[in-house]
Amino acid sequence: MKSLILIRSALTALLVFIFSSQSFAEQKANEVLYINLNHYKPGLILPPAPKENSLERQMEIQIIKDSIARLSQREKDLAVKDAKILNVSIFADVIPGFDIEKLPVTKELFDKVNYNRTQAKDLAKDYFTVKRPYQTDPSIIPCQEPVKSDLDRAYPSGHTTFGYAAAVVLANLIPEKANLIMDRARLYGNNRIYCGAHYPSDVAAGEVIGVMVGKDLVHNKQFKALMKKARDELTQAGLTSSIPKKESKKD
Repeated sequence: MKSLILIRSALTALLVFIFSSQSFAEQKANEVLYINLNHYKPGLILPPAPKENSLERQMEIQIIKDSIARLSQREKDLAVKDAKILNVSIFADVIPGFDIEKLPVTKELFDKVNYNRTQAKDLAKDYFTVKRPYQTDPSIIPCQEPVKSDLDRAYPSGHTTFGYAAAVVLANLIPEKANLIMDRARLYGNNRIYCGAHYPSDVAAGEVIGVMVGKDLVHNKQFKALMKKARDELTQAGLTSSIPKKESKKD
């Protein structure tokens, strides 16, 4: 009986190890840096955030309060929903039939986008260490319960960085929907203001880094090869029919 228990325990431990190793391997596969972080030195690409007691900061606080006060219930609900999502599924709103869970190749591509934008935005967040709006003005109630690790890391907005990085890549995959995709990225960023989580300047800075990351990715040779596979998957799913133009040799 004891031998049977030992065997079962050993098999359980082996299965846990196998699945853990597989999960770790999949995670590592997505942790490939396609961008050059030397091009993302915060002090060289972003202005400092407004000072806490400056007129500009006070104006931003008022913009946040006025924006929140004017939101309809539908707009509030979307802001809360967006706060909980940090993946490319946000664009399902503007691309009918876009279910990322049924698009494994495309999903993996955007996991790589997320990893790359995380490295870039963390450089800036660690460099600037800016308080959140609700830290500066307690009357601003965030739409989500604040997490300690998010404090003093408002600038730039991480959600906005992802939104624009993903939008640039997705717009290149589905160019016929480019305007809708980029517009959704803008709303995704603005919803961080409506959530009381970010100042307008945080969102503007997030847009800068996000577009930079997206542009660098779509021009990276290795990443472009992955985009081709994702484009084939999206074409088979009937989500795009566009064929990318051949690049000039001068590029």
